[in-house]
Amino acid sequence: MITIPKHTIPTYNPSSTAINEHSDFTRRIPSYPPKVLARVEKIIKQLIQAHDVEENPEKMKDIFFKKASILPNPTYWELLRSVWVAAGRVDNVHEFMPFFKSNRPSKNWFMTPEDATAFDKMIFPLKVYRAYSQEPDPGISWTLNEQWCKEYAAVRDIHVKSRTVMREDVFAYISRRGEEEIIILPK
Repeated sequence: MITIPKHTIPTYNPSSTAINEHSDFTRRIPSYPPKVLARVEKIIKQLIQAHDVEENPEKMKDIFFKKASILPNPTYWELLRSVWVAAGRVDNVHEFMPFFKSNRPSKNWFMTPEDATAFDKMIFPLKVYRAYSQEPDPGISWTLNEQWCKEYAAVRDIHVKSRTVMREDVFAYISRRGEEEIIILPK
């Protein structure tokens, strides 16, 4: 079997969906007491059921929002990433903001280990791009991939903008579907 490096994944495909192989659903489970582990596993199963079986990202988002307060910190951040990848959009970013801005410890669990390694190797300042429909634009997702952004914008007949960011401006980096997403939270 040949493994294709992520940087050679084809550019934006409007019919693609974020399935588990690309979404990096939780795969790191720290040592929790049995009762906590059972609770975490139950919530993860509910999220996967909503996403994979019911194909309902809104339900997945609602489950996470309702159950987030009872999740242990590392799992909170890891599942927030998965839910954002599956259900995050510009029209619901305001719903995600309290979760992104949480002061809970273990925020480093938001990025996969591979994404964290890639982020650590990035040389700043970075130029990032964003497809948007109108200003003011409340979106938080930017990309390092200018070509992906232009193709995404062309399919939707929307605009592209760019900006330069420093490391401290970036909340997280997520590599998925060739997008190379950079999350920049408003100050």
